[in-house]
Amino acid sequence: MKQDLNHVLNSNKDKNVTFEELHIRHLKLLIDLKSKKLNNWFLKMAIINTFDDLKIFLNHLKKNKHKCIIAIEEKKIIGYLTIFPLNDKGTCLKISKPNLININTSITEKDLTMGLIKKSISITDIKTSSWIINSDIENRYLISSSRELGFQPLEKVKLWSKDNINESINETNIDSYSSKKLQEINKLNLINVLNFIRSNQSPLIRTILDLSQKDISNRNDFNSGAIINDDSVLCTILKDINFQDGKIYTLTIGKSWDNRLNNVLKDILYNFFKKSPYSVIKTYEENTELNSYLDTAGFTEKFQEIILVRNTIIRNESKQINKLNQSFESIFEKLNPQGNAYPSPFPVKSK
Repeated sequence: MKQDLNHVLNSNKDKNVTFEELHIRHLKLLIDLKSKKLNNWFLKMAIINTFDDLKIFLNHLKKNKHKCIIAIEEKKIIGYLTIFPLNDKGTCLKISKPNLININTSITEKDLTMGLIKKSISITDIKTSSWIINSDIENRYLISSSRELGFQPLEKVKLWSKDNINESINETNIDSYSSKKLQEINKLNLINVLNFIRSNQSPLIRTILDLSQKDISNRNDFNSGAIINDDSVLCTILKDINFQDGKIYTLTIGKSWDNRLNNVLKDILYNFFKKSPYSVIKTYEENTELNSYLDTAGFTEKFQEIILVRNTIIRNESKQINKLNQSFESIFEKLNPQGNAYPSPFPVKSK
C-alpha cells in the first residue's frame, strides 16, 4: 500500500501537480469554476480554512507580543522600530532604537525619531506602566529626543567580550573545577535565583521590571547558570532579552564583592566565552568592583549604553523640577551611585 502511495505521489510530481489546503488566496481559481453550487461550497471551505490558520497565527502572535511601528511618507516606509514586553506581565515594554530607512524626507530625523517613539507609547496596553529605551552612550541625539518625551536616565551598562579565548583558557582547570561550579538553573533553584536577582536590584528597577519565576525561565538557556555555594547564590548569568541583536547575557553578583568568587568567576567566564565566543556579558556601571575584576582578568569593554525609562514615579518627579534642558553632564551625574536620583517606590511583595 505504501509503495502504491509513493508511486501516485511521484507520478503527480512529474506532472507538476501541487496539493494545497483550500484558502482565500485561491479565490481567483474559484471564479473560473462553472458550477455555481460547487463554487459557493468551495468559497465557504476556503473561508473556514483561512480562519483556522488565522487562529493559529494569532495565538502565536499573542505569545510573541512583538509589535512594529512604521513611519510612512508617499507610500514608502521611511523608518521603523519594534516594541515588546520585558516581563511576563507586560507592565514594562522595551522600545528599540529607531531605524531610519530614508533620511531624505520632508521631516527632520529628530521629528521622525520622536514620532516613532511617541506612537509606540500611545498604542500600548493599559496595564503598561513603564517604557525602556537603550541608547549608545555617544548617541546624544537619541538621548535628547527621548528626554523630550519624558524619559529619564536610569543607569549605565557596560558590555564585555573576550578575545583569543583559546589562548587564555586553562583546559584542565576548567574541566576539574569551574564547570562544576556553574549550576544549571532549574525548578529546584529557580526561586533562589529570582530572589537573588531581585535583592540586588534597586527598589526602582525592581518595581519597573517586576520579574517573576517565568521571566527567569524565559531568560534561561544552555549558556545560563548560577554559582551556588551551600544554597547561597553568589552569581548568575542569564540571557538578556533587553537586546534583540546578538547574544548578550547579564552577569549579576551581590551588592558587595564576595571573595568566594575570586578563584571561580574568571574560569567560569572563560568557559562561557569558549562555548559561545560571540556572546557579550553585560554589567552595570555602578558595580565598580565587578567591572574592575573583569578588566583585570583580561576582558574587553566593547561599549557602554545608557538606559532611559518613562515611568509614573519618574514622571511625577519631573513635574516638580524642569529637567528637560539639563546638560548631558548633569544627566550622567544623576547616575552616580552615591546619590539616589529617584524616589523609592513601595516595597515589592515577595511571591
